[in-house]
Amino acid sequence: MLDSVKALLSSHEVVVTVILNSVDAVPLRRVGLQPVLAQLAAHPNIRLICSADTSDFSLWDSSLRSSFNFVFHDCTTFAPFTAELEVVDDVHELLGRKARRVGGKEGVTYVLRSLPENAKNLFRLLVGEVLAIMDDEGGPDGENPGVEYRMVYNKAVEEFICSSEMAFRTLLKEFHDHQMITSRKDVLGTELLSVPFQKEELEAILEDLMS
Repeated sequence: MLDSVKALLSSHEVVVTVILNSVDAVPLRRVGLQPVLAQLAAHPNIRLICSADTSDFSLWDSSLRSSFNFVFHDCTTFAPFTAELEVVDDVHELLGRKARRVGGKEGVTYVLRSLPENAKNLFRLLVGEVLAIMDDEGGPDGENPGVEYRMVYNKAVEEFICSSEMAFRTLLKEFHDHQMITSRKDVLGTELLSVPFQKEELEAILEDLMS
């Protein structure tokens, strides 16, 4: 297929601009995919513009880097991907669906796979606490019950998941960025943390984390 595409491009004068987001994403790191992209990028009728999210991307295989012939620009913002994720939620709202954030259990599993062990343990702790409250009291319609921030932090320290509140906040930010958790304040101003998924999904997530 690659040879056919290159032959077709060579038979025309048209220049094709390909815009690829996250060229270093895990699905694109599979064996064989990067060489295909590099060969396409090396074709004179192809202009490849892409973004990369890992700092060591420029240190990849030198032959591939030569074929890509990239001009690098540092566009780091350190901003969370809230704009992109909000667009998805807005579309779900327009279609009358409840936004599923990172895609339910499968999305959470995919994100957690790329996070360190202490992040997985913290999410396991939070999901377990939310489910415990659901079993005892049940949550208000349309919203899962919240767990006190301070209580979750204290348990995280007791289980050696984190050693400081700054580390705890850093882990929570990762979950917030992927919309895996929510936070709000009650009438007394107490910060509450919750997980915006259905009970069946939470139980399946917890089972995976415990295995």
